[in-house]
Amino acid sequence: MSLLTSLPKSDKPGILYDADVVHGLLPQKAPFAFVDDVLSLDPGSKSDEDGSVSNPSIVVNFHLTGEEDFFKGHFPGNPVMPGVLQIEALAQAATLLTQIAKEKDVAGMRPAFLGVEQCRFRSPVVPPSTLTIKVTMLVARRCVFKYTGEILQGETLVCKADFSAAMI
Repeated sequence: MSLLTSLPKSDKPGILYDADVVHGLLPQKAPFAFVDDVLSLDPGSKSDEDGSVSNPSIVVNFHLTGEEDFFKGHFPGNPVMPGVLQIEALAQAATLLTQIAKEKDVAGMRPAFLGVEQCRFRSPVVPPSTLTIKVTMLVARRCVFKYTGEILQGETLVCKADFSAAMI
């Protein structure tokens, strides 16, 4: 049975998988977990009719409270989420996507971040807020994956990046 069919669905409206499922799958644990809920997941598919392909994608939330430890030292009194942690949130969403969409290929492996090819921070991320993180897998070759992702705070695009990782 695949993860996609065996993971318990959330009973919360608008949430596909809740924090218990997410934190059970992610290798990162508190206080370094930056994904809370999965809103949607498309494992990708190929159409038999026209040969078109949809890339695997995921949409997740991270609930930023302002109480996170990194705010104590990152601009005290004027909290801003560090850019490197925004990239980490994208990478964690990509890890979830890869674990589910490429389950057979990556079973028993853990992620290793390879790099960021493009990244733009467009607006500061300030608490409290719920961040919406969207990641699409662009390339999957053996155990190397390339992604594109974005983070929104409300309707505002705050970060956009292309990045890569390997499962080892």
